[in-house]
Amino acid sequence: EVLPAFLTSRTMFLLLFDASIDFNTRLKAIQYQQGRMIEEGEVNMTTLELMEGWMANIHGHLAKYDDKGGLFEYPRIIAVGTRADKLKTKKSEVRAKLIKCLQDTSDDQKYKKFLQIFKGIVIVDNTTFGKGEEEDEGYKYLRKEIFDFTNKKLVVRTPIKWVLFRKVLQSLMKKSINIITLREASAIGVACNIMVEDMPSVLKFYHELGVVLFYSQIK
Repeated sequence: EVLPAFLTSRTMFLLLFDASIDFNTRLKAIQYQQGRMIEEGEVNMTTLELMEGWMANIHGHLAKYDDKGGLFEYPRIIAVGTRADKLKTKKSEVRAKLIKCLQDTSDDQKYKKFLQIFKGIVIVDNTTFGKGEEEDEGYKYLRKEIFDFTNKKLVVRTPIKWVLFRKVLQSLMKKSINIITLREASAIGVACNIMVEDMPSVLKFYHELGVVLFYSQIK
């Protein structure tokens, strides 16, 4: 489980799952000791339940709506099934089954909305990665989706003075100064020609990018 502080809305989430395992099979806890895989018995969760939990968590913490109730273009989730070489059925059948399972679950009130940020499913053969023409087509799909999302959805025109402010923060981090007060941040902002009243917007912007952690409710 990940703390919300480390989640940012301006993100494409890749939700990995083992496509060779049935979605409703209880998972097994696994540990690696000295290069050996050791199973520690079943846990009280299935692949489907874990995926639903992550999607609901991401949607609940990060999904944003505009003034008209429309959903922002980020975050988005792509489910990535691995171990396609171990499948006993076609990829299309696995995708169809997962979509049906998620739609059936979404009848439950708490899961109805998370499908709004669910972009799709791709299943890949791990053993083909980086092998040129032999590489699974799913990797090309993922590269294109991530490239398009990054370059078309996340690009934001940023004032030069905001960029300068970020460079100052980066220089502080190089000196192992990782925590500053809002007053100190405002003083840096003023030196970069940023108005004090604009600092919450600047810090919120960089918080969403994952550059800083800023919570306006914490004084």
